[in-house]
Amino acid sequence: MPQIAVVAGETSGDIHAANLIAALRELRPELDVWGVGGEKMAEAGAEVILDYREFSAMGLTDVLAKLPQLSRVKKLITSQFQIRKPDLFIPVDFGGLNLKLAKIARENNIPVVYFIPPKVWAWGSGRAKKIKALVDELLVILPFEKEFWDGHGVPCTYVGSPVMDHLETRKFHPETGLVGLLPGSRGGEINSIWTPMMKVAEIISRGRDLRFMVPRVKGLDSSKMVIPPALEGRVEIVEGRAQEVMERSSLCIVASGTATLECALVGTPLVSVYFASPLTVAVGKMVMRAPFFSLPNLIAGREVVPEFLQGSPETIAAAAIPLLDETPERGELLAGLDEIKRLMGEPGASRNAAMRIIERLEVVTGGQTR
Repeated sequence: MPQIAVVAGETSGDIHAANLIAALRELRPELDVWGVGGEKMAEAGAEVILDYREFSAMGLTDVLAKLPQLSRVKKLITSQFQIRKPDLFIPVDFGGLNLKLAKIARENNIPVVYFIPPKVWAWGSGRAKKIKALVDELLVILPFEKEFWDGHGVPCTYVGSPVMDHLETRKFHPETGLVGLLPGSRGGEINSIWTPMMKVAEIISRGRDLRFMVPRVKGLDSSKMVIPPALEGRVEIVEGRAQEVMERSSLCIVASGTATLECALVGTPLVSVYFASPLTVAVGKMVMRAPFFSLPNLIAGREVVPEFLQGSPETIAAAAIPLLDETPERGELLAGLDEIKRLMGEPGASRNAAMRIIERLEVVTGGQTR
């Protein structure tokens, strides 16, 4: 039977890969799908040979610490490519590992269709030539990415955003005085952001009757998510339920990443923040070329959402406080979120990507099963 290898290296990638696999199996139920991911991929019917949580990292210093694990993953996938000989390799995001695996797939004559490729447009176009040599096609999820890749001669299809697919129908109404705190899905990320995020919460709650909800990724060690005395009784940490937190909150403070776009599409005002090691931030500032780092602003092409890179808690709080009430700042932000929803279009990214992959698979296998 046709066989596809899929590798996702973090929580959001596991979700996107799972939705893609579910769509693939709707179109071709006989597909044999295996790879690296998490419980979402497994639930979608993939054989998960390694859990991504064993090696997922964030930031330069975290990646350096995880190099031995990443090396073992590379060796495992290399051997599986040679033993199983999949018809296609589908890397999902996580460029630090997946570009290396794409090169190995190429060396083993396995076609590569990259779903959610690295954000080369943010770091300068130098790596575009390298990626062109490693892939047969890119499936991109942001409206402006196709123009970039077309300009570099890389076969590319815009399939829409998978975030639109995994957001559920709204179930909750915003609650006055509830603020969502979303510190990210990876341990290294949370270690960097938790203390300043708690400080921001302390500042904005002074003189205000505010409560805070924090969604924690299932299975993530929360031992460092210590609630300071000043917020005792005001902070509730819940397992999962990120969309519920976004819907119920009147404002969210969100670690930069996919969650910022999710929050924007839910329609909740937000502030985007990013904290990392000084080395990671220093290197990032040297090489980053994009005018913004948060997805809502990149999609809008302007600053809709206040964003702070290694910002002080006082500065972040000063931007957040006007968004707690019915102010002109809040109204302007909400109008910007409506604009982003229009730009993103309709759901269906996972099915669109699956259809394109099946077309590729038909070419590779000649329409034959094996």
